[in-house]
Amino acid sequence: MKMRLRHLLVRTRRTTERLDFAEVVTFLHGPVSTGKSTVARLINYCMGGDLERTPAVQQEFVSAELGLMLGEHECTLERSAEDTGIVRVTWSGPSMGSVNAPTNTQPASLMEDLEVHSFSDLIFHLCGVTPIKVRKRSRDPESPLVRLSIRDIWRYCYLDQTHMDSSFFRLEDPFRGRKSQDAMRFFTGLHSERLAELETELMRAVDDQRSKREAVQQIRSFMDRFEFGSELDVAAQLENATAGLASVQKRAADLERARHTESHPTDDLRDSLRELGAQISSVAAAIADSREVIDEQTALRAELITAKTKAERVDHARDVLEGVRYERCPECGAEVSDRMAVDQHCRLCGSLPDRAREGNPMELEAFRRDLNERIDQIADSIERRKQELARSTRRLTEMRARKATLDRRLGEELARYDSVHMERVRELERTSATLLERVRFLKELARMPQAVNELEERAGALQGQIDRLRTTSSQERERLTKADANIAAIADEFKRIMLAVSFPGVTGDDQVTIDARNWRPTVVHGEQVWSFWDAGSGGKKTLFNVCYALAVHASAMHCDMPVPGILIIDSPTKNISEDENPELVRSLYDEIYRLAAYPDQPGLQFLLIDSDLVPPSEGFAGFCDRRMADEPGATSLIPYYTGP
Repeated sequence: MKMRLRHLLVRTRRTTERLDFAEVVTFLHGPVSTGKSTVARLINYCMGGDLERTPAVQQEFVSAELGLMLGEHECTLERSAEDTGIVRVTWSGPSMGSVNAPTNTQPASLMEDLEVHSFSDLIFHLCGVTPIKVRKRSRDPESPLVRLSIRDIWRYCYLDQTHMDSSFFRLEDPFRGRKSQDAMRFFTGLHSERLAELETELMRAVDDQRSKREAVQQIRSFMDRFEFGSELDVAAQLENATAGLASVQKRAADLERARHTESHPTDDLRDSLRELGAQISSVAAAIADSREVIDEQTALRAELITAKTKAERVDHARDVLEGVRYERCPECGAEVSDRMAVDQHCRLCGSLPDRAREGNPMELEAFRRDLNERIDQIADSIERRKQELARSTRRLTEMRARKATLDRRLGEELARYDSVHMERVRELERTSATLLERVRFLKELARMPQAVNELEERAGALQGQIDRLRTTSSQERERLTKADANIAAIADEFKRIMLAVSFPGVTGDDQVTIDARNWRPTVVHGEQVWSFWDAGSGGKKTLFNVCYALAVHASAMHCDMPVPGILIIDSPTKNISEDENPELVRSLYDEIYRLAAYPDQPGLQFLLIDSDLVPPSEGFAGFCDRRMADEPGATSLIPYYTGP
């Protein structure tokens, strides 16, 4: 699952702070209360999570913007301090768009013709991944199936400091633990609901095919009893009835031509047809105009999205070039360093500086929100016009049908005349009606053999679907067999990592197992069996969590499992003293760097947060660190803030 962090913009009441993430490892370090953990929390907030409202966040935080790659799309996730249930998602690449994505599933789709009803669905769609479906209420077997949430998967990508030594991926929680188990089933491919769905669909297809074939046999048996066994038999009877009807109609026509009375007036009917024709032309013109307006508004919405991206780039360029003092003219290269500014004029061009262009974070935020609101307004206008276009189209269809009916009626009225030979005419009409009903019945009956053939063809076509379902079911059973290998690979990698970091009490003779029923890894040490909840100290629990997360991501690299290629670890050495356990700390970070620099890895990206920097023993590309402290050259997340 391709996912890469690019940058994080944090807008406060007075400044805009930008953090760029390295391609492989970004290490944030420094003293407490400088915003290191807040960086990880803001990333989690932009990914649809909740935000811990620290005093600094409550007082100064305005909004956050996370830039990242999702699949082949360059995306921006925006969320302000007041956004409680939505995330603004803007993306470009193979497709382009910008929507307010709700964190909870909504009935209406966010994208036309796609099953995207929430922020989670949109993230999976942009990554090009189809999530599995799980029970909405895990303890209710009759609960409907819903898509797995990105929040359930993100729990294995973000190890927060708060729960590092008290929770093992929330598996101890009776409700959230079920979601974590669903995520592991998704990673490893162990998901029996899909096999059950395939078998149910296969049984339904087989029953449908059997019922269609039985219906074909019964209908053909019925038609044979009444000498309608084939299309040729019906066609012969229809030809005789049509010839008789034509003869009667010819006699009636001759009789009508012979009479000299006036025909019934049809002027009112003609006027109605002319008025209806004018209305049809008017509605057709309105439909054409509506389609033109929809195309124009769609183009305008795309331009606004592009303008929003350009405005953010201009704002970033202005921040980069702010305060630059030119010594030479960038146009001709002339020396301007000795030139004195007059009356606060620009030393370079001689003009007064435009104070209105210096930029204000709150104004920039307002500009961004105005663009978002305008984009949403245009989207709403497009939707309303589409609805009106649909209504107009239906109305045009109804009017055309009515005109066709009136045309037929006009033809009938013109063909009907009163005459002194009314009795003869009525007799001919009765005969004609009888034959007409016979012809209509035979025409309908003539469709029955064709319908039977089509029904038989559909029954045959179902065989292809049945074969496909049987093949897919077999593949699913094989995939479930492969899932056992994936689970074993995670257990083996977990043991290897614990040995590599010298986990206290773990030896090469120990056995590590993972029970796929509850997904709790256990260590078998002789006759002793222990897990996270039996580890004892907070340091060992923290280390247990970190090693397991590393094992999941490392196994995903080797076995091509759909785990997002991001791992954020906030304080991996929590409760572990570097003074008392220097070898343990060093070996833990060496193992992290080994996985980060793995030569065949498909793109695993780390964000590490700790008090002290533990650099790689050997340098590798894609590593950067940032010290966050209240000192020159190493500012905190909110440089001007002083408080709790």
